[in-house]
Amino acid sequence: MKKALNVGFVVTVSGRWPRELPEKRLREYGDWVENNLLHTHVFRFPHLVCTHEDMDECIAYFNENKVDMILLVYGAFTGDDIACGLADACRCPIVLWAPREEKWERQDRLYANALCCAAMNGASLVRLHAPHHVVFGNKEEERVKTELENLTSAYAVIKNLQGFTFGLFGYRPTAFYNCAFDEVTIRRTFGINFEETDLKVVFDAMAALPWSEVEAEMARVSGKWDVTALPDGHLENHARLYLVLKELVKKQGYDYSSIKCWPEMGNLHTTPCAVLGRLADEGVGISCEGDIDAGLAAIVQNMFCGQPAFITDLINIDEEENTVTFWHCGNAAPSLHNEADGVTMCNHPLVGQGTAFWCSLKSGPVTAARFTNIDGQYRLFLLRGEAVPTQRNTRGAMVNVKVKTPVLELVQKIAESGMSHHYSVVWQDVADKMVAVAKLLNIPVVEL
Repeated sequence: MKKALNVGFVVTVSGRWPRELPEKRLREYGDWVENNLLHTHVFRFPHLVCTHEDMDECIAYFNENKVDMILLVYGAFTGDDIACGLADACRCPIVLWAPREEKWERQDRLYANALCCAAMNGASLVRLHAPHHVVFGNKEEERVKTELENLTSAYAVIKNLQGFTFGLFGYRPTAFYNCAFDEVTIRRTFGINFEETDLKVVFDAMAALPWSEVEAEMARVSGKWDVTALPDGHLENHARLYLVLKELVKKQGYDYSSIKCWPEMGNLHTTPCAVLGRLADEGVGISCEGDIDAGLAAIVQNMFCGQPAFITDLINIDEEENTVTFWHCGNAAPSLHNEADGVTMCNHPLVGQGTAFWCSLKSGPVTAARFTNIDGQYRLFLLRGEAVPTQRNTRGAMVNVKVKTPVLELVQKIAESGMSHHYSVVWQDVADKMVAVAKLLNIPVVEL
């Protein structure tokens, strides 16, 4: 992610409570937060907040550093005034973190009472309509770490989506109604803006490239992949398109893009499947077939894991193995290829007219996802699975994924839900983090 989440860290206590435990939590929990939360820049308020004077000093510190979220750890019981005061003045979400009581002795007092306090403060924040979250448990607990990581990562993604530029190379292919999109709804929901570059600009730039650059790129490609099956002229078109798209994305300032990859590109024998795969490994994400909503999922997935996404169809199921087959024309990034099964750069697997990788894809945990606009409301469709060793049995790029839902039930659920046909797949389990983003954006989640 380009922008870190600015997290304000503070430990609170009321005046009547002993200070030894709060001071300990100020040190230890502050160190833990700095060392364990990804995509964050932590601003630690240096002393306990107890009085209104302390609170005002903390507010000034947080506002000066433009914190995006406040992580409030209860050193000991704290009244509603501190949490509500921070919410009013800082105007950002607050995480109320209640560690467990550290010791229990029959004849001794409570030293924190943090859980009760979080419930009380949280109830007051609800009445103020102030966004907040309650986390219960100690920093040593894996569940707590996961909850906090998911939450801060989700807020970091949302911060990075604001002002994000999605570039359009053309609109959508003929008759692909599900690849149409509502620019205003996306901007309102995700904070993403759109700009467009006509395909003619791409074609003209391809034609204008010096032959020396094209020849050098053709040599690089031939040195890495078997291109002997490509028809005459296709490798040259591949090289020209690769060089032009890479430069245009940078020149136009696009953070992510989509492309109308047929019929015009095919008519010029430059269908871009293999080009898109190569660019994905270089951090240049472009969703094929002009599919914006699949691209939205790919953007969020990439922000979490930093890996390329595979935009794909679900084309087959195996009831006995309870697997689904994800396949597409050949746009999978080389880092996803199963080299052991053989990889070739060939013509488009269905209609020719370009370059595509014919290969199976690697094994490992995967998250398949798609944001879909239905009646003006986005939904997140989510499928968790495990990519299993796969042998390619048709042209193009493919992988079999074992899932938990019975696959016949899965197909029925997809049909009833109105989900479109493209998925974005990444080779990492980021499902819970995506759910966290969806919740913050008020997007319903459909687990497939």
